[in-house]
Amino acid sequence: MSVFLDAANLPGVGEDIDSDVGGSGGCAKQHGELISVAFWGICDIKYDPRAPPGRRVQVLELGDGRSSRFSHHGRFIKEKFDSQYCMARAPIKRAVMTENKKFTHDMFVQEGFAELRPPTCAYARRYEATLARRILEDLDVAKGAVVLKLCNRSRGAGVVVVPAEELDAVLRQLLSPPVDLDAWLAKRRENALQEGKLLEEQCIHWWSNECPLFVVEKCCASIPVPKEGDDGLFDGTLRVAFALHRPKSVSKYQGTPRGWIRRSARASKRQDEVQVKPFEIDWLGGYWKLPKFPLPEANGSVGLQAIHDRVVSSFNSVDKRTAPVDPKDLQEVYQALTPALPRIFSSGAISVQMIMNVYRQDDLFCAFALARVAAAMRVDHLERALGLFDLARRKVKEPPKREGLRDFLPELSVLSYIDRNVGVCSALLQKWEDAARLWRSALQLFPVNATAHYLHGRYCQEVGKYDDGVECMMRAIALDPDFKLPYQGLGNCQLLRRDFEGAMAACLACLRRHPDAPFAQFIAGQCLYHVLRDPGGRCFSPAENQRLSAKAARALDLAKRRHPDQWSEGDQVMLDYVKGSPAERSQLPAQDLHIWKLHGFRPCQTLRRRLLDVAHWAFVVMSFGGAVLLRAPESLGFTALVAAASLAFRLSMRNQCIITSVARTSSLPRISGKAVTRFFLALLLVSVARLALQLAFGRGFPWDQLIRAIRH
Repeated sequence: MSVFLDAANLPGVGEDIDSDVGGSGGCAKQHGELISVAFWGICDIKYDPRAPPGRRVQVLELGDGRSSRFSHHGRFIKEKFDSQYCMARAPIKRAVMTENKKFTHDMFVQEGFAELRPPTCAYARRYEATLARRILEDLDVAKGAVVLKLCNRSRGAGVVVVPAEELDAVLRQLLSPPVDLDAWLAKRRENALQEGKLLEEQCIHWWSNECPLFVVEKCCASIPVPKEGDDGLFDGTLRVAFALHRPKSVSKYQGTPRGWIRRSARASKRQDEVQVKPFEIDWLGGYWKLPKFPLPEANGSVGLQAIHDRVVSSFNSVDKRTAPVDPKDLQEVYQALTPALPRIFSSGAISVQMIMNVYRQDDLFCAFALARVAAAMRVDHLERALGLFDLARRKVKEPPKREGLRDFLPELSVLSYIDRNVGVCSALLQKWEDAARLWRSALQLFPVNATAHYLHGRYCQEVGKYDDGVECMMRAIALDPDFKLPYQGLGNCQLLRRDFEGAMAACLACLRRHPDAPFAQFIAGQCLYHVLRDPGGRCFSPAENQRLSAKAARALDLAKRRHPDQWSEGDQVMLDYVKGSPAERSQLPAQDLHIWKLHGFRPCQTLRRRLLDVAHWAFVVMSFGGAVLLRAPESLGFTALVAAASLAFRLSMRNQCIITSVARTSSLPRISGKAVTRFFLALLLVSVARLALQLAFGRGFPWDQLIRAIRH
């Protein structure tokens, strides 16, 4: 019962329940003066004006503003973007670059801005006795510290600041998963919902990571920054936000009719994504993110935990650890980054050709990169994505089956990454059994793959095996405690099997790490609604009932505000119930347990895709019907023209698989894009042949005689 009454509010829900996560800006239809941007993002840097010119600004990370947090002193940035900007209809896609630190570093170097990055090297996630020495030599670090980072993690997950003398011991721990994984997982599961010690959690992140490489940066510092209400000085991280847009003066459509612009934009969408130059950059502001503790005294502690707490500024958004930045410092940062960011984002589309050229000497990372690009395109180009996954798999030499996980950690993690992504492709087509088989294969290869455990838990939830789903979600949380989706999946499975205490515990654990998690708020609010409506042997005093009602109302209010697209009439009844008086509650109908749609991937069925399906089948019916039923030359000519246009459309789309309905209730067959292309080609040839015969013999062409001759 205490799980329901732990606090007056759920974590992350108090007086200020607005999200501090950046969004997509204002609505251009409502505000015609908004600036349409191709990308808006953040740049986390270490800044020290005391350093030599050219080394004062050191970029640590790039990110997408739509998913970044702007807490406290940074909140004005989100408000400024919402009031002055909106996202373009076809924004550039740079997630592959911004979500991988290896790609980010390589783009800075490729574009000639290496001085804006700390000295950085990448290494395979395999422990060797000489690895620490090689790292220190490559980065020219005799004393001081280095920063170990996983390539594809954020929010400080996997970040370990290590003094040079401790590097070998730390690497041994980070790169050596337990030999008896089942025993370790069973023990870890007991406390999976509790926060662990720093190195223990970082080891888990490193063991379960799917990228074959990690990066090491030379540790750099910012100018010490004061914090309001604290006498100490902090080594903060400066976050600046920017928006990239194309100036109207250089638009290639300037001076052309609007209708032609729309048609050309649709026809050349692929070219638009590549030809993004030139960009203009607008700076939206900046603020300091501060670590947990100030800089130490002369004889302060130098342990790993102490160093981490004084250097790493990633934090939970409930904590108020921010500070304003001097405008003069901001101007120097803007001046350093203004030439770099437009060029990096202009050329930052990670293409297959670029990967095959740049990373051809590293088969493992090349395979991982190809699989990451395939994952990014699978919603719109499923067949091409599957082809890329197959190419990526062929580039990895599968290790001997009897060898341990430690010896082949990079190879097994990449093979597992490929299998679990191919499984997602099957899930997109609602082929859940095929998807589950691939996710089990991913786990056999790499048992510590937290994402594969989560996805298999989604399968269990989908087929009604809620107990198995709970077990899968708990394993995913145990292996990646910062992964938000398993907490929400665990809450859903617990809710569906009517374990309200278990569902509430999952939500509380999620909200402690991710206060801005509306799905968890909805699950918690629904738990409280059902507990209030049917206590089931639980005894609450009137004061406790009032507390629970207020807590449920705040949680459901936040969920409604953040996800109005998911909100239903039944959800509104629950909200009215927890807000209402006893008399009002008696008039409201009881609501059944239900969950919101939650995916670990983006479903590809949209209204636009449905309309394309219908339009394509209309072409098929009209073309085939006209060719069979009508014999007039002009009708056959029209049929041939339609078939030719359809064939040209198929080829221009590069056989994109449009007729692949994935909606469970859809009756449309799943036909590959190549099959449709072959159909239109055959239709074109038949129409042209019949047209030629019709023109040669006229309307009196002896069809019956021809058919009898063919039969005999």
